Amino acid sequence: MPSFTRLLTLGLPVLLALSACDRSTAAGPGQRPPAAVKVQTLQAQTVEERLSAIGTLQARESVLITATISEKIRALHFEEGQSVTQGQLLATLEQAEEQAQLSAAKADLAEQQREIRRLKDLLATQSAARNEYDQRLSARDRAAAKVAEVQAKIDERSLRAPFAGVTGLREVSPGALIAAGNSITSLDDLSTMRLDLNLPSLSLRSLRVGMSIDAYSDALDKRFSGTVTAINPRIDPISRSVRLRAHIDNPDGELKPGMLMRVSLLKDQRQSILVPASALQSSEQRHYVWLLNADQQAERREVKLGIRQADSVEVLSGLSPGDTLISEGFLMLRPGSPVAVQES
Repeated sequence: MPSFTRLLTLGLPVLLALSACDRSTAAGPGQRPPAAVKVQTLQAQTVEERLSAIGTLQARESVLITATISEKIRALHFEEGQSVTQGQLLATLEQAEEQAQLSAAKADLAEQQREIRRLKDLLATQSAARNEYDQRLSARDRAAAKVAEVQAKIDERSLRAPFAGVTGLREVSPGALIAAGNSITSLDDLSTMRLDLNLPSLSLRSLRVGMSIDAYSDALDKRFSGTVTAINPRIDPISRSVRLRAHIDNPDGELKPGMLMRVSLLKDQRQSILVPASALQSSEQRHYVWLLNADQQAERREVKLGIRQADSVEVLSGLSPGDTLISEGFLMLRPGSPVAVQES
């Protein structure tokens, strides 16, 4: 009996060791459950590359209506904020003396023309000298020049709209004496707005006349579309920026000069692959994503990135349409690891 007890005591550790070996073999790496992941099939999408800038609106045409002489204002012919046509009379300065001079000059011209007709008839019968007729022709030309001179003085005292637009606030009143250069009102052509932008000169190769812009007004909480109409051929030597000019149609007159606009210019549009930014793994300057291959195993692939959007990144190379991207659950994966796809 003691011999049996000794044998049992010696054999027990061996049995325990064999049992432990069996358990260790059952929990080996080959038996590890597949990692649960979420996937998505990649497709080519439209990617827009844009440039951002801020600009201030100006009227397409804008001018201050001013007098070129010092004179008293006889009448104003516009209302504040009124739409006027090109050539419409806006203000009349005192011109009574000039009107009298014009009447006298026209009367003199008419007299010279009558004398010319009379002398012409007499010349036909040789009843008048040729030099007398020539003198009347010269007198007529001088009278016509005098009429034009006085008419120019009157026009100088009749202020008209140089183009169609909207008048601003009235700065003076009838009867006031205005000095040369003093403003009477402003005139703006608001049918089309002008928007000047400054962009880094590094983007010069991407800029072209005719490219579209998207302009947003915080004041109106509204977007407007426009077109680049000119690019300054000179680069600012201090800021190293280039100036662009764009036009925005304003048929309803919503946009006003001086409004701030946040502008986005379409630099390039192409078909490319976008992946969620959260699906990227980066190491220094290298970037990777995890894919699901045909054997339902994880595959790590290096990619080259393009532009970044709000929550996604463009992939320039390394991926193809139809690839299956592992978007979640890849943190513990190793190349060749089996995975179990979860429904989203």
